[in-house]
Amino acid sequence: MAEITAQQVKELRDKSGAGMMDCKKALGETDGDMKKAMNLLRERGAAIASKRASRAAKEGTITVAVSPDHKRASLAELNSESDFVARNDDFQGLAQGLADHINKLDDLSDVQNSKMECGQSVADAVQGIVGKIGEKIIFTNYARLEAAQNGYIFHYIHPPGKIGVLVEVIASKATDSPELEEFARDIAMHIAATAPLCVNRDEVPSDALENERQIFRNQALAEGKPAAIVDKIIEGRVQKFYGESVLLEQPFAKNPDIKVSEYVKQNTDKFGDDVAVTRFVRIRLGEKSEDPTPAADAPATA
Repeated sequence: MAEITAQQVKELRDKSGAGMMDCKKALGETDGDMKKAMNLLRERGAAIASKRASRAAKEGTITVAVSPDHKRASLAELNSESDFVARNDDFQGLAQGLADHINKLDDLSDVQNSKMECGQSVADAVQGIVGKIGEKIIFTNYARLEAAQNGYIFHYIHPPGKIGVLVEVIASKATDSPELEEFARDIAMHIAATAPLCVNRDEVPSDALENERQIFRNQALAEGKPAAIVDKIIEGRVQKFYGESVLLEQPFAKNPDIKVSEYVKQNTDKFGDDVAVTRFVRIRLGEKSEDPTPAADAPATA
């Protein structure tokens, strides 16, 4: 058996991130072959992941990456079994690396197999940290927004990374001002708190609206309301539904006396008559299933 030196152990540890004893053992079992030892550590990382496959991974963090011109921004959700692991520096580093990677990708059709700057695929990078930490870790969700011509993407991450929001704002004035960023952040914080379904009522899916109408009809009939006024009751409850579920019609979180749409209008002098909130993405930690990450890019619109 080849003699294993401290330098070899250090080199493998630096490359793999695995513990010193794990590296020494892997080198011993492979007669000092660095490549085979690395593969062995990865295989053992896979074994750990397999052993823990039935464990729920609903902790973790959501990270964000934003281009300097605010024309593109991305969220990435990396999950772990425990909050303790979610605070680990290596875990946090990978989570941020995923957001940065997604924001730079030209093609989002196969994120899991795309190569990161470290040379590993996303899937391999996640698998590698599983072997290092020894806990189930999965990359389940991401989102990316690309701005329209007069649009800018801003974000809010609710600490400590439990909710992430991207929001697109259209503006023709003061586009590089801190005030616009503060305005957009207020909207993003509101979205994080209230979880609207969409920006305006025209975007409410017809099947979802019809489902609500049916529920309201059944409720009214169960309450013994006269059939002659049931339709009127339904319409009243639909309006309430809009007020609770549609962003621009919700009471503004920082000032419930006005609607979000009114808050936007109050800022036309600062940001132009065209100022508008056009799209948003909201991710809440642990809400998505553990299926492979889907493409979630929202392309720019004119």
